[in-house]
Amino acid sequence: MIYSTEDITIAIPLTKADRQKAKEFAQQQPTVEKQEQVERNTLAVLVMHYYLEMLEVPTDLQASYCWNPVGRLFADVADLYIPEARGRIECRPIQKGDQTCFIPQEVWQDRIGYVVVELDEAYREGTVLGFVPAVSTTMLGLSQLQPLDRLIEHIDEYPLVGEPFPVQLSQWLDNIFEAGWQTMEELFSNRVLRPIMPFAPISLGESQRTNSEDVKRLIEQLYVSQTDRNQSEAIATPDSDPKTALLHLLQTSQDQETRWKAAELLWEIEPDNPAAGIRRAKNLGMHLAGYSVALMIAILPKFNGRVAILLRMYPIGDQHFLPPGLQLIGLDDTGTPFFEAQARKKDNNIQFRFTADPGDCFSVRVALNDASVTENFVI
Repeated sequence: MIYSTEDITIAIPLTKADRQKAKEFAQQQPTVEKQEQVERNTLAVLVMHYYLEMLEVPTDLQASYCWNPVGRLFADVADLYIPEARGRIECRPIQKGDQTCFIPQEVWQDRIGYVVVELDEAYREGTVLGFVPAVSTTMLGLSQLQPLDRLIEHIDEYPLVGEPFPVQLSQWLDNIFEAGWQTMEELFSNRVLRPIMPFAPISLGESQRTNSEDVKRLIEQLYVSQTDRNQSEAIATPDSDPKTALLHLLQTSQDQETRWKAAELLWEIEPDNPAAGIRRAKNLGMHLAGYSVALMIAILPKFNGRVAILLRMYPIGDQHFLPPGLQLIGLDDTGTPFFEAQARKKDNNIQFRFTADPGDCFSVRVALNDASVTENFVI
């Protein structure tokens, strides 16, 4: 691809058909605020579509998340898919006179760049002001924008970038994390996640964290499940400190099911305690037919030098359940599947656990219908 442009802002006319299309998408939304958001986002994307079309850069509106009804409904998204770059440009609208542009956190990943489009009051034209290759704040100052010729160079070079390096899980134990992998508290700041304890008959409301009495009862069940009943009676007393009891299980139990359940409870009490292993989650964006999901991976070192690994999928945003049919697939270093889990109706998570050795490579594929996302890892 060879393109050229001048270092100037570009005003692109919008037609009546464009305004009708934006209004059509907007009228599908449940609130006035959401309608205005979708209308402006759609127009900004169309402006960028016409701008790139003028420069003979192919785009695909139908492959863009914002052209998907589910994507528009559940996310503040304004992406434009560029096939030759195998990526998406986020097109964020502003009004005349604005000095900053809002970039929602849900689009900080899975984008090859961000453009700012100034719409006039009558929605008859939009001006492409500039771009940035990445963002890390919700409010982007217009003074930070780079000229549009840099955007074209960026698109031109993007396909030349090689496959991303696999995530180095062993470095997580040293608190070194790749970009995009967040703590559970960061990613799920507006939602309470309760422990995944299938053996526990305790009702835990979505709106509250597990209280201390619930934790003690769950710990007692863990100890009762141990084969060494003498140890159970010595440690799991009602007055035992929950943290001490959980640490004891993590440090002495040879049963991986028990260790993971103990880690799950310790995450509730003290999320950053290293004895519970390390966990991070990544927002996979809107790749999967417009649904927003997150992949969590936790690692728990074993006594023999091997590493126990937990993979879990969660819905994010306004969604409370995973889309039925969502697949979580593990692939070995030859690309051969070694496990598969599939979401059913009203599943709020799916998961799989396995054990690996230092140096092992594996991939995780998350798939729904014909769409999929793959993340690569090395221990």
